[in-house]
Amino acid sequence: MSEVSTDYVIVGAGIFGTSLAWTLARAGHSVTVLERREVASGASGGPGHRGVRANNRDLRELPLAVRALQIWPTLTELLGTDSGFERLGGLSLGERERVGGTHGRVTLAARAAVQNAFGARTEILDAAGVREKLPDVSDKVIYALYSPNDGIADHNVATRAFAQAAVALDSTLIEGANVQAVQSVAQGGAQVTLTDGRVFAARRAVVLAANTQVPKLLREAFGLQLPVWSFNPQVAQLRVSRDLKLDYLINHSNRTLSIKRADADHITVTGGAVGRWDDETETGNTDLSTLSASLTALTATFPRTATDTEVTHLDASRADSSAVDQIPIIDRVPGHDSVLYATGWSGHGFAIGPAVSEAVAEWLVSGQRPDVLAPFGVARFRL
Repeated sequence: MSEVSTDYVIVGAGIFGTSLAWTLARAGHSVTVLERREVASGASGGPGHRGVRANNRDLRELPLAVRALQIWPTLTELLGTDSGFERLGGLSLGERERVGGTHGRVTLAARAAVQNAFGARTEILDAAGVREKLPDVSDKVIYALYSPNDGIADHNVATRAFAQAAVALDSTLIEGANVQAVQSVAQGGAQVTLTDGRVFAARRAVVLAANTQVPKLLREAFGLQLPVWSFNPQVAQLRVSRDLKLDYLINHSNRTLSIKRADADHITVTGGAVGRWDDETETGNTDLSTLSASLTALTATFPRTATDTEVTHLDASRADSSAVDQIPIIDRVPGHDSVLYATGWSGHGFAIGPAVSEAVAEWLVSGQRPDVLAPFGVARFRL
């Protein structure tokens, strides 16, 4: 089959792939996006909303999180359609003076000082301050870190908005494109071959943005073995009373709990809950024991939910990738500078996606890795 050539070929149409396509197209570059299923069919889709936060971020991700929170509120205007983002403010609740050596009330001053130094506005709330914002919270909750710039986004809406905006800038989006091979070429650039024989050439670079599929593509094409694995976050949607005040992005420092308001009648509960994942079949199934643990954490934090809550939907079908040190891997393939990849998002990729895309686009165009991406190179593993 004849070869199709553009400046960049991006494999994967999740939040990173679509936002990178839009960023590059906006700068005047031609882009082809190849997606083996459909836009937002992986971790960047599914039910509920995703947190967009700087609060309690790994410090290596914090500059990206701060930049992302500057970008997110501008996207509806820039994309020309609803980005799905809402700035609600984020609360990280706590009940204990110390949680191991890493969390608890004794850590708040240090955390707030560092987050503020990075530009992530952060306040410490005492028990009374927490109850002003969350009147129904348990009496056991005695403090919170509050980040007013944090928020949530509908990941389906946001990912599709980026895809739509990229296509409007003449990018090509091909769904149902199953990749067979990736290779760099001697004269520069790289190419992607699909299982149906079609070849898509990138004059400048191929970017592997297909999340859980990236390790397999790298292993088969370049013999590169990454320290990552797949997991499937479990999302529970619950009906709750409308007068239950949960209008913030809420998580808990010593309970496995994250809460987002889905609509007037429902909340989404996640926060580290996972289902059962089968690597061979690439299918995820819900786990009722995990649901039970999530509901126990919810009712302990908001006792009213023990009697006025109903589970309306449970989903664990979407896979994400996790790296051994719980931050993404973003790098070029050694010896193949025209192939760049990102994987191992560890549940953090959606929130920082627009900032990562901005930095990766700068890297692709200039040839120089931005300092903000330095912590995410594969050399850190010494493999």
